[in-house]
Amino acid sequence: MCALASCGPTKLTISHANLKPNGAPATPTLVDPGTDIKTWENTKRPQLQSELQKSVYGFLPDASSTRTLAHEVLDPNAYDGLGTIEEYTLQATATFKGTSTETSPFKMVVVTPNTSGPHPVILMESFCPNHNTVDHPKVSRNAEGFSCDGGGVTSKIMLYVFGRYISTPPMEMILQDGYAFATIFPSEYVPDSPDAGLAALKNLSPDYENEETRWGAIAAWAWGYSRMIDTLEQDPRFKNIWIPYGHSRYGKAALVAGAFDPRVSAVIAHQSGTGGASLNRRKKGETVKEITDTFPHWFSKTYAASAGKEAKMTSDQHALLALNAPNPIFLGNARRDVWSDPNGAFRAAQGASPAYNIYKKQGLKQDGLKPYHPDADISFYIRPGTHGVVKEDWPAFLEFLDAHFK
Repeated sequence: MCALASCGPTKLTISHANLKPNGAPATPTLVDPGTDIKTWENTKRPQLQSELQKSVYGFLPDASSTRTLAHEVLDPNAYDGLGTIEEYTLQATATFKGTSTETSPFKMVVVTPNTSGPHPVILMESFCPNHNTVDHPKVSRNAEGFSCDGGGVTSKIMLYVFGRYISTPPMEMILQDGYAFATIFPSEYVPDSPDAGLAALKNLSPDYENEETRWGAIAAWAWGYSRMIDTLEQDPRFKNIWIPYGHSRYGKAALVAGAFDPRVSAVIAHQSGTGGASLNRRKKGETVKEITDTFPHWFSKTYAASAGKEAKMTSDQHALLALNAPNPIFLGNARRDVWSDPNGAFRAAQGASPAYNIYKKQGLKQDGLKPYHPDADISFYIRPGTHGVVKEDWPAFLEFLDAHFK
């Protein structure tokens, strides 16, 4: 089942190693944003971006573009008249050192509230094809025939372990709250499997064997969020508020999108774990070795080579959170999801807060894992349970967005 999400052995309680007496994890090294916004934005921030690409994700394209091959309105009165469903066929171009390559065409499904706009847009990348995420008979089925329909054993296990909202969000709730929703199945352009994923990444990066240009699937999926924005920002129905949302591996990608695309307004990263919000040093749960052995296509070769040498890494994941400043970020966690290391995510949030402080923002608001503050710049949320997306998660996501955008 770990091929479906970055998961591991289920444990009964959260680890309390490295905790202060008040229940807050020990503070990591703090990000140094410099003395003012100019120093941060012109010097410190670019340095951290370069270091994270080199040491964790690989380098993103120097330039990118997206074109619409087809666009169709599938249902103008979906969800009992609450929304309009549309489908786009997109193709994206990546340019590395002057050489451009194109992705395979991929589909994007958009659901827009049938109320006056413009509307903020939640951007989702899913484990499942679009027809599972937006459950409507007119949505195109995946060309390879993959599906998360509930008939197969794998689908039933996934829904049991990870919750009913792992693939299909509560669309009526989202529309009634005034948000548009867009989704892609990122495996359509970079498959989530070692052989096919590495082959697709190599095709998109002509100088792929060069460590300076080799990117992993997490970076490519982050790049996919930006290609969604390329398309939707041209439509006046949508407010210029773009919110990448992802669970587990796509939570990692959402944070990377927020760190590198200045158009991103906020990020919802749910249980993003190793290579996402959780620190590499002094961590619990999934190790760098375990994640890079299991998913060799996700990260740079440099990240895999740092396994067992995390203390010598020149950067850590609090830098990724800091690069999202001053935009709000939601870090979702579960108490029994030790594999994703909630303690490590909390310590990273503490370490990232100085980058928010430089903008006269507080960053993390809490001293311990609770209580949840939806209005915080770094909003840390933890619930009972394990790795997945369950009924109480989406109300928390929307409460966070409402606190910042309404």
